[in-house]
Amino acid sequence: MNLNILEQAEIQTLTSRLNAIQSIQGNPMGVHQLVKGVTHAFAVKHIPGPAFNTVRGLNETDLSHIEEIFRFYENLSINFRIEITPPSSSELLFRKLAEMGFYQSGFHASFIGEVKALKKSIPPTLEIRSLKKDEFDLFASIYVAAFELPTFIQDGIKQNNEVLFEIPGWEFYVAYKQEVPVGIAVLHVQGELATLAAAATLPGYRNTGVQSGLLQKRIEVAIEKGARYITSEATYGSGSHRNMERAGLKLAYTKAIWSKF
Repeated sequence: MNLNILEQAEIQTLTSRLNAIQSIQGNPMGVHQLVKGVTHAFAVKHIPGPAFNTVRGLNETDLSHIEEIFRFYENLSINFRIEITPPSSSELLFRKLAEMGFYQSGFHASFIGEVKALKKSIPPTLEIRSLKKDEFDLFASIYVAAFELPTFIQDGIKQNNEVLFEIPGWEFYVAYKQEVPVGIAVLHVQGELATLAAAATLPGYRNTGVQSGLLQKRIEVAIEKGARYITSEATYGSGSHRNMERAGLKLAYTKAIWSKF
């Protein structure tokens, strides 16, 4: 299996999401993107943190662009991180990053599986259905509660996902236990690549099969839509990591995360 398709899936999913957010009138989130060679630099000025402010695809063949990429973030006054996959890594690249004031600050796990080989079984106690267009308040409230985020960003989460609803390839789901909405999940399918784009479960319902059920539902839909591979990301060793492996996805590699001193 060509592991480069894994990073390709991650990049095309993030590109699709940010293109949609950037298309909102006036670009209120401050989305900016720069592509140099095979390297993609993503920036969202009004959503701090590494999820959207990240460089992906960088390898030594694009080192001639690295100063321009760094100026891109400097001009926006945005902190960012660089995600380096094992296939893209090299001593030359790592030395250059160190020379420019970066250090390896962590790892992040990426998973992949062929959909025909993945397990498909949703717990009978769980009801999962597609999210309706007018339910993104529900989506955002579950997301904020699950990740213990401040409530003032709930409207932004609603808007940044609602804008994807009618874009081909994006699917949203909500899970119920005894008629109570307890979890949400997102799937992105483009060509033969499907990506588990996001998922969240309310704290009181963790370890009850909600995430496993949402994962299985998205696998079923990916198969229906003709995807060959399904990909995802998670913190190494986390509950999400274990759920991926139980469903049949394999740990493809851990990415090296580089941050500025």
